[in-house]
Amino acid sequence: MSFYADRRHPRPGPIPCNPLHACGLHHRVAIEARRILDSAIRKETLEDVPLVINERTLPPPVRFISATTTQTAAPISNIAISRIKERPAFARVSCDVITPLSVCFECEQGVRYTGTSQVSCHHDIVLYVPEQDSIFPFEVVAQTSASAPVGDVDLTRGLIYATICSTAVIKVVTESDLLVPVFGHAPPGNAITFKEDVCKEFFELPLYPMGK
Repeated sequence: MSFYADRRHPRPGPIPCNPLHACGLHHRVAIEARRILDSAIRKETLEDVPLVINERTLPPPVRFISATTTQTAAPISNIAISRIKERPAFARVSCDVITPLSVCFECEQGVRYTGTSQVSCHHDIVLYVPEQDSIFPFEVVAQTSASAPVGDVDLTRGLIYATICSTAVIKVVTESDLLVPVFGHAPPGNAITFKEDVCKEFFELPLYPMGK
């Protein structure tokens, strides 16, 4: 689901009220920012995904512990953007997103090892794309997060077959210079220096023993 799939929720575009008077915004500043034109999230459960463990051979016998994402910025490839004739501002976006993984497994002696792997997911979704060409074009990027709570080790093939819980956010973005209203500079708060009071517990004791 993208920003524009549900009209009941706020999405990029004009503000229907005047926030300048209500919120006390008095300044305008120019900022360089990556503007998100549209965004969509996909959550998938992938069964029996073969994970090739790099940088280490599996010491037999081993037991799979878990696999987790090592970075959220995901490489994206094989991008194909096909504009929809009936809806010129939207396009079919097809791409492959790679999620890097850190895989943890344990040998028979209880020693844990880690290796790196990755899982590739194909996405074929509809997103808003600008109708007009520009000097600085938009691009499609992805963020991913994945976790593998269960998996089986196949020592004959040197693979781990895991169940992957995958979440991917596909975005249409562009680098822009934006003029935005601001409240002014954010004043930093005073830092509180940490100091351990070693006598605190002693000083909090009653002065005299309590009798019945």
